[in-house]
Amino acid sequence: MRRHVPNLLTTGRFFLAIGFFIVLAFYDAYNPPAWPVIDLALAIFLVAVATDVVDGYLARRMGHQTAFGRIADPFVDKIIICGAMVYFIGGEFIRRDGVNVTGWQTWMVVVILARELLVTGMRSFSESHGIPFAASLTGKVKMFLQCVAVTWSLAYVGHWAADAGAPAWTYVGRDISIWTATLFTGVSGLVYIQRAYHLLRLPPD
Repeated sequence: MRRHVPNLLTTGRFFLAIGFFIVLAFYDAYNPPAWPVIDLALAIFLVAVATDVVDGYLARRMGHQTAFGRIADPFVDKIIICGAMVYFIGGEFIRRDGVNVTGWQTWMVVVILARELLVTGMRSFSESHGIPFAASLTGKVKMFLQCVAVTWSLAYVGHWAADAGAPAWTYVGRDISIWTATLFTGVSGLVYIQRAYHLLRLPPD
């Protein structure tokens, strides 16, 4: 039973992602809810990130890295990260003056989605040919930077966006984390393409 714990954590993280999106859907920059929507969403997101770290550690420690884990774990990661960014560029996070309080821009989300879809396609193709396609170091760093960017964006929206006198470091740090995550995501996509070049030479099914 213990060997299945990493996969159970991955499954649990999927349902956390659903809860995360449900909570985010209640936010409205025009009329912020009376209850702490963003703080609750941030708490759920951080729990999901923690389970990602734990299930990866347990899978390696137990020596039970399965095909399900290699596919489902990054899939769930992409759902919660990409889903958060799609929400961030939605109308709910745009104030009456047209400013997006999260700091994300549409082109940034497009770059990240394109990279994630490309790598997902490569992973599926690789696994279908019996070739493991586990996450690389650049992929893990990319995930870390994306988590930092999402966390900072949520913290900014929840505590400083409505404060005209908010310290400069709050939005400067937010913007730095967003740009760093976006640029590194693009670079990591190129690294994956180089790594998976031989896959493109395999015959299709």
